[in-house]
Parts: sequence; C-alpha cells; structure tokens
Amino acid sequence: MRVEQYTQPFASSFYKKYLEDISSLSSFYHYEWNQNALNNRLQETDFSKHKRNELVEVITSYMSPFGLSEKSKLHLEELKDNGIVVIGGQQAGLMSGPMYSIHKAISVIVLAKQQREILGVPVIPVFWIAGEDHDIDEVNHVYIERGRKLQKMTYPEASRIKKIASKSPFDKKMITAYLEELFKSLPETLHTKKLFQKVIALLENNLNYSDFFAALMNDFFQQEGLLLIDAAYEPLRKLESEYFQKMVKYSSQLAEVVFENEAAFEKAGYGTPIQTKENAAHLFYVEDGERFLLERKDGKFVNEGKGIAFSEVELMNIAINEPERLSNNVVTRPLMQEMVFPVLSFIGGPGEIAYWGTLRSAFELFEMRMPVIMPRLSITIVNSKTQNLLEKFSFRVPDIWEGMAEKAKLQYIDEHRNEKIPTLLASIKEDLTAKYKELETILQEENIKLAPLVNKNLDYHEKQITFLNNAIEDTFLGKLDASINRYDRLTMELTPNGGLQERTFSPLQLLNEAGTELIQDLLEIQYEFNGQHHIVFI
Repeated sequence: MRVEQYTQPFASSFYKKYLEDISSLSSFYHYEWNQNALNNRLQETDFSKHKRNELVEVITSYMSPFGLSEKSKLHLEELKDNGIVVIGGQQAGLMSGPMYSIHKAISVIVLAKQQREILGVPVIPVFWIAGEDHDIDEVNHVYIERGRKLQKMTYPEASRIKKIASKSPFDKKMITAYLEELFKSLPETLHTKKLFQKVIALLENNLNYSDFFAALMNDFFQQEGLLLIDAAYEPLRKLESEYFQKMVKYSSQLAEVVFENEAAFEKAGYGTPIQTKENAAHLFYVEDGERFLLERKDGKFVNEGKGIAFSEVELMNIAINEPERLSNNVVTRPLMQEMVFPVLSFIGGPGEIAYWGTLRSAFELFEMRMPVIMPRLSITIVNSKTQNLLEKFSFRVPDIWEGMAEKAKLQYIDEHRNEKIPTLLASIKEDLTAKYKELETILQEENIKLAPLVNKNLDYHEKQITFLNNAIEDTFLGKLDASINRYDRLTMELTPNGGLQERTFSPLQLLNEAGTELIQDLLEIQYEFNGQHHIVFI
C-alpha cells in the first residue's frame, strides 16, 4: 500500500482552526492535541476514581455474546488494574455505517498502541456504540452503486415509531431480503459470497441495529482487542446511576454554563453546534424504547408533548432505582464518558470536536477536565481501477476534490459538440416566433380574435423544438458515453455526494473488492496523527 497525505479537504473554518492553530482555541478546551498534552493528561489526572471492577464486568457481559478474543480479555484485565483508554464511538449504522466508523475504530486502536509504547502504561482501545440514539433515519441505509449512480438503499422499517437503536428490532425476513438485494447490487468478485455468508451469520442472533453493528465491529477488530460497549446497555446504566444523580442535581447549573459557553463559541465565530436552551435538562426519559427530551419548567423536568412531568425528587429516584429509564444527550454523554472511563484521549470527528468546544465549563462544574481530543484519522481509499483512471487523465486525488474531473468532462463534451446544431435550432425558434408574431398582427388587423389559439400553437411548436434538441443531446452524449463515464467514475469514487468518500461509502464496496483482509491491511499502516487526510492506494 502507498500512502499520501494532504491538507484536510472540505473542512469547516472551525475544523481548519482546530487542526492548524489549536492554541488559539485554548479557552474552549483543556488540552491541545499533541504528545505534550497526552503526557500532561497522564500526569495530571486521577484515574483511580473509576469503578473499574464493575466496568469490566459490564463490558465482559456485553461483549461475551459476540465473542471475546484473547487480546480483548487481556485488555479487560488491564482495565481492571490500572489501564487507561483511548475512546471513540459512533451511531449503529447498517453494515457499520459510513467508512468513517471504521476509520474511527482504526484511530482508537492505532493511537492506543502508539501511546502504550510512548507512555509505558497499558492504553486500551474502546469503542462506544450510540445505541441510545433514536434518529433511525440516520442509520437505516447504505449507499450503493446502481446503474452507474450512487443510490441510497434504505431498510424498510416495519414500524415508524422512533425507538432507540438498541430497541429497534429487524424483521428477520425483511432484513435478510434487504441484505440479499444489497449484495446483488455489488459486482461479483472472489470475495462476494464469503462476505455475504459472514454478514448473514453475524445477523443471526443480532436482530437490532446496535447488536448487528457490534457483531460486525467485533468481527473486524477483535484480534486488536477493541473493547465495545453500547451506551444503552442496561447493566451500564445501572453502573451510571451515581452519575445520573449528579446530572439531575446540577441540571440548572449545567444548563447555565453550557448556554454561556455556546454563546461565547458563537461570538468567536464558530456557530452554535448544540443550539442549547437555557431551560434544557440535557437528559432524556426512556419509555418503551422511545426517548423523550426533558426540559426544566416551573421546578419540574418535563416533556410537554408527551405529558411527562417529574419533580427533582422523582427524577432523582428514577436515577437511583431505574437508571435505565434515563439517557444522555449531546451534552451529558461526554460527561458520562469521563465519569465512567479512565480516558486519556477521545477520538472525535469534525462535528464532535466542535460541540465539545462548548463543554469546557460543564466538565469543570463536575470537577473534571476534558481529555485530549484527538482528530480521528481521515482516509480515502483508492482502488486499482481508480488509480488507472487518475493516471490516464494525469489527475491527482486533490484534483478530483477540487472538481477538475467534472470540469474536464464538460470541456471534453464541448470540444466534441457541433455548435452548428444548437445555433440552427435557436434560429428556427427565432424565425418561428417572428412568423407567428406576424400572423398575430395580421389577424388583429382583420379583427380575427384567435390570439390564444395562435399562442397555444406557437407553444406546441416550441416544445417540439425543445424535445428535438433534447433527443439530439441525448444521442450526442450517448456517443461519448464511455469517455464521460470515466470522468463520472472518478467523481463518484473520490467525491461521492460532493464530499469525502468516507462520509458516504460503506465498507461493503471496499470489502467486496479487496476482501475482509483490507481492515487488517489498513491497521498496519504507519499513521501520523497530524490532522492531514490520508490517501491509501490499494
């Protein structure tokens, strides 16, 4: 494999600032993202406060059905003792969601390995699954190539009730049929049958979004000892009871400091990534698998649309006795992560890093400091066919990001177009319009009132000219189809949906081309956490 690095493409102004000038953002974060910060984090942080034995029991219980590798067992033992973690996570997307879910897991594993060697202490990779998320529309689809275009293939939900991902079951026949259709859309390779059999086998006992996601991720990364945990796992919620109580107790102060922090973040020109409210409770109440966001009103915690209202005492009792009925939001999830895990570093994507920038005072409210927030590895994978096209047209990958393939395609079309045809058609249309105008004038002079009919007749002929023009254009483009397709393929492979490959492509396409060994091959690359975008040529 060959690797090239480039400045992060398609980055927001804030993310560019974070990558290139983190020191200017010191008022929003406790640490910069470099080795000195990681060293300081280790020295300054009391990692003895965590409920390590209980946490290891919870993770072991959660992961056992998926299979615990020897490396995972070792990491659990280290976590029970004095190990610290590099952690990141993602929603439970179908087929693991977009490629950046895989890249995030690779980031966690690689950074943990690097820091284990540098710091001389056990550093363990952990991946949390956002099984408490209820926006199923964000996770229920895969983009796949069909008819030379990317199409969004959505799993047809049996129910439209928005339950959390961990409580959103698949219909066995429906999900099997969906996966069969998905694989039929792939080109047949040496790996297709084996990959399909693996996916169906992993689906067998994992019939909801979170479990299926966990089964896939465990299969991909178990030899690396990646520890997995679902944020909605009830035994984890039991462990978190004490921390939910704190969040209920300090709800008012938490809302205040986050609101002020986000206002400062916006004033600095970075927008409002959370769009928080002064009366936010920053907790959800869970009932029958559905989440209902709570607000504070008249001394109560309420969701008016659902008719829910709890006093602080009532909500505190829920936190004590039924913590599985509570769920974190975008503000309290990072806080809960810090309370539960001994975190050296959090691996984040651009959006996560932005909203964490509004939480510094929230961490301080609970007498904590943010971990080192490391930008995840950003990767584009270029297969041999795409490499051949790049060479044929003398393009580099950044050229495609900048739209040069599309520009070259339009130039190629223009160079082969006979300009006499559109000129002649325009002339015919002008002549026709002039003749009809002349006819209308004569009819008016003769007091023959047929203007509507004349205009209707003219409109008909103009539509026929447009139809003829479109037919000529379609036939003309058809003659150039093979060449046009090469340009379109470069754009689709490297900037699908107008952005980075990792934000649209599922691992499915790449694993079908290269086999599941691709994951291990990607893990063996010597990555640098430098904010650059990595291009991997396979």
